Amino acid sequence: MSTKFHRIQAELENSGKGMWGPFQDEDEWELAKWLIQNVDQNQTDKFLRLPIIKDWTGPSYTMNKSFLKKIDSLPTKGPDWHCDLIKVIGDVIDADGEMLTTELELWQCNPVECVHELIGNPVFKDVMAFAPEWAYEDTLGKNQIYDDMWTCDWWWETQSKSAPGATIALVILASNKTSLSQFHGDKSAWPVYLTIGNINKATCRKPWMHSAILIGYLPVAKLDCFSKVTQSVAGYHLFHECMQHLLQPLIAAGWEGVEMVCADGRVWRVHPILAAYHKQSGWRVATYIQEGLCPVY
Repeated sequence: MSTKFHRIQAELENSGKGMWGPFQDEDEWELAKWLIQNVDQNQTDKFLRLPIIKDWTGPSYTMNKSFLKKIDSLPTKGPDWHCDLIKVIGDVIDADGEMLTTELELWQCNPVECVHELIGNPVFKDVMAFAPEWAYEDTLGKNQIYDDMWTCDWWWETQSKSAPGATIALVILASNKTSLSQFHGDKSAWPVYLTIGNINKATCRKPWMHSAILIGYLPVAKLDCFSKVTQSVAGYHLFHECMQHLLQPLIAAGWEGVEMVCADGRVWRVHPILAAYHKQSGWRVATYIQEGLCPVY
């Protein structure tokens, strides 16, 4: 069965735009790819206005604005984003004798859909596993090797509880506690990223493979509605409440499974299960995420 990505390619070719649409040809596509990966927006504008580019190369995008329009028209839309308001009731009393409250924005997309996006990406077809494996250093099977996640005992134990034709998506989360993304005003966010242990670790270490997806922005607030004594604990509670909201869709999907067309072209009943949560520097994580899969503010 064809994956989402194969359907997109077929639609492009049937529409007459060819497989490089909305770009004219492969050369224009390669130039766009290079600009996105290596040049910021101001420098892109200057680059495209250079006479040697404008007059000799002649791409269909002549300035950064038209270039970004081309990028936005790419048929690579990921899971939809939505914003939930989290109401926080503090322990500080205001002038009217009421507890101070604050409302915070939790931006998120469905993590199950993000798992589907990764597990169905044909780019990962040859570097993805759908079943656990035993690996040994010796022919007698005495020295077991623990390498990629499908060689771990946990996957074997969990897989044994699944029905025939089912597999597990080992959900790995990563977030950044210190480097915050500024959006507008005094609002900040704590990004959360998702990848799956079905993709081998060598691929996940390559930033250009984009093996992670941004799934949410947790709110970061001063929590002035709490006293200084309780602010720290309140921050921990807020983090866990937001993570509970963010990961709620994984619960039913983990127990019941969801049919997904995977990178190997087969339909598997996939059980996405949270396997690991890792904190690391945001500048490192951000380079691994798939482009174009974030909300517009």
